[in-house]
Formats: sequence, structure tokens, C-alpha cells
Amino acid sequence: MFSRKKTDNRTRLFFATDIHGSEQCFRKWLNAAKVYEPDVLILGGDVTGKVLVPLVAQADGGWRGSLHDRPVQARDREELAELQKQIRAMGRYPIVVDPDEKAALDASPERQDTTFRQAMRDTLAMWVSLAEERLGGLNIPAYMMLGNDDFDDLAEVLRGSDTVHYAEDGIFELPGGYEMLSIGYSTPTPWHTSRELSEAEVQAKIDGLAARLKDPATAIFNVHCPPHDTHLDQAPQLDEDLRPVVDASGLRMASVGSTAVRSSLETIEPLLGLHGHIHESAAAQKVGRTLSVNPGSDYGDGVLRGVIIDLDPVKGVRRWQMVQG
Repeated sequence: MFSRKKTDNRTRLFFATDIHGSEQCFRKWLNAAKVYEPDVLILGGDVTGKVLVPLVAQADGGWRGSLHDRPVQARDREELAELQKQIRAMGRYPIVVDPDEKAALDASPERQDTTFRQAMRDTLAMWVSLAEERLGGLNIPAYMMLGNDDFDDLAEVLRGSDTVHYAEDGIFELPGGYEMLSIGYSTPTPWHTSRELSEAEVQAKIDGLAARLKDPATAIFNVHCPPHDTHLDQAPQLDEDLRPVVDASGLRMASVGSTAVRSSLETIEPLLGLHGHIHESAAAQKVGRTLSVNPGSDYGDGVLRGVIIDLDPVKGVRRWQMVQG
């Protein structure tokens, strides 16, 4: 379906999002450069993980830890390397410590936070180096941004690369002349994550960037938060204890996307909207004239969900296809 000739004047995008620290998903995103032959790679927000996994050295020479509240162990260096790989694939950060270091971590929330943030930074820096190695010479631009679950200071890591562009730094012109604006913040969530804005603040950000577009009708809105009341923003409704609400008809769902994002798509009418944030709402839907897509996320299982989109200078969005692997 997506074969192409060298004379084809279409621009092909590959977009994925919400990999939350999964090294396996990140490597698959890089591999998409050769598998799907895109002209540009885009990775949406929420790139870092949420859990630190200490692996504690034992007197017998092995290491022990806990994963999903179950004990795990490695008896030698080979098993340790395999266990670390498994943990990284799931979007978690393994750290090897001795019993004294583990005790110090347990006793100090400040030390835990510092160690966790350093693991995020080190992993992201390693990913950037891997991208430079894998994409070097392919002439395929790559764009990444932070999401609401990421910390602002990590943008410095992405800005230090000549291969990976930090998408939130402004308006970027993609192959084919399509302009892309990017916003990784979300509207408020029950978890009070690090990069949240009010609807009014999101609207102001969109308006400020959109005013810099030369041709809004052919623009791409790479906005982490999906538009409100669409197939892209359906998530379980939560009670005051953050537990899913279940009634006689089953799990109750609610629209949790942004009204500002929806209003902007309806008013500005860009060509394409790229969204994420709501993992369980993989979908595509027209909002006004704008095709909006959310490929969803299964990062915990090491599965990369993405979307291939072909843009045409005459037809606009020529075709698109959700993929996973």
C-alpha cells in the first residue's frame, strides 16, 4: 500500500509518541527510517520513564530487585545485562547499587529524586547518541519534544544534537515545505504532572506560534494534547481516589482532551494534527478540515504504535495508515 517510486513528490511522515522511557520503542522509532522510508521522523511528547528500579548487589555475587512488585534477580554479569535490558524495554530505569546505597535511597526522597532525574538525563543522552549513529547519513530529519510527564530541563539534552531537533523550539519547515508547530504541554491532569497549562495558556501558546506560520492551511500541528470530545481523547473516568468508575454498563469513559486544541483546529484549519497523551485512544478523526491522529501507546509491552502519513502538494493528506510492531 505504501510503496513509492523515487520520482514521487509526496512527503512521508512517520509519527509515534508516548514511549515513556522504553528503549525498545525508541529503537523501533529509529528503525522506522529504513522500514517505512519516511522523509521525516517525529516523536511526540512523554519520552521519559516513570520508575527507578534498584538492583542490589548480594553477598553471593548476584543482584536482586523488584519489578511490578515481584522479585527479580540476576546471578551473574550476563544475567544482569539481560535484566537491565528487559527493564529498559519496559520504560524503567535500572540502577545497580550496593546495600548501603539502597538504604540511603530509601531514607532520602531528595536522593531518590536526584538519582531518578540523572537516570532520565543519562538515558536520553544515550538515545540522542544512538539517533546520531543510526540516522547519520540517511538525510532524514528527526524531531523530538517533551510531554507533560517530562521535565523542562531535559530539553537541553535534545538541543545538543545536530541530528535530533527539539521540536518545541519554534516553527520548523519539513521536507515538502510543510511547516510544523509543536507544543508538548497538556492541560491539567489528576496527577499534577510537571508540564501542565490551563486551557487559556494552551490557547495563547497555539495562537502565538500559529501567528508565525506562512501558510496555516498546509501546516502540521504537533500538539501533545488531543482535541476535546473526539475519538482521540477518550479515557476512563476517575473518582476522587483516582480509581476508574465502573457502572452497570461497564467502564465509564470521558473526554479528557483540550478545548483550546479543538477550537484552534476548527478556527485555523491546519492540514494535519499529530497528538498523543491518551494511550488508549488510538484513532484518527477529522476536526473541521484537519485530519487529527493519535496512534496510542503500548510502551509497557515494548510495542511501538505509529502512523505513516503521505502528504501531497495538491491533495493534502493523501493517505495514512496506523502501524505497530
